[in-house]
Amino acid sequence: MTFKIALQTIPLILLALLAIAILIPACAPNPDTAARTKEYKAALSSTKEGSTATASTESVMAFSTFLQKIGDKEYVRENTAKVYSKDAYLNDTLVTHHGPDEIMAYFLETADTMSSYEITIDDTVSSGSEHYIRWTMVFSAPRLNGGKPVESCGVSHVRFGADGKVLMHQDFWDAGTNIYGQIPVLGGVIESIRRRFEK
Repeated sequence: MTFKIALQTIPLILLALLAIAILIPACAPNPDTAARTKEYKAALSSTKEGSTATASTESVMAFSTFLQKIGDKEYVRENTAKVYSKDAYLNDTLVTHHGPDEIMAYFLETADTMSSYEITIDDTVSSGSEHYIRWTMVFSAPRLNGGKPVESCGVSHVRFGADGKVLMHQDFWDAGTNIYGQIPVLGGVIESIRRRFEK
């Protein structure tokens, strides 16, 4: 093989490898949305009796403060068990965890991936034992968006136990755009799909 043919072949090989890297994950099974909905409804059902009819302002504030300090690993270590009950359920649209040990490990791992993190509490609304905290999050992670800030709005649905600790924490936010959409190559595919729906 001549040097010229080798130079012409290398880009084709790289293109083929890129196509394989894109297509293999695309062939993975689709998320089971029914199972995820069922899991959330099971968490609602299992925490209904244990949740207090009205949580104290201090409980809502403690949870809101915890959200604002997820990027502070020392704070997370010291406060997760103070904020989440021993049987707590957490689903942040990406993963599900149970109990303060799992939740703390997850938040510590998340903090390790971020170079900056800021969350602003925009509003809180309570309806009986249901509490909704609306927030705006701005974070940076070297592997997302070229390390530039990513901004997202979301809502946390929370229930508290009689001890004032979180029994259930379900987040609602656009992880597709704000996490998966920031990953090189995959982000371009997601944005292309989004644009087609806008037409």
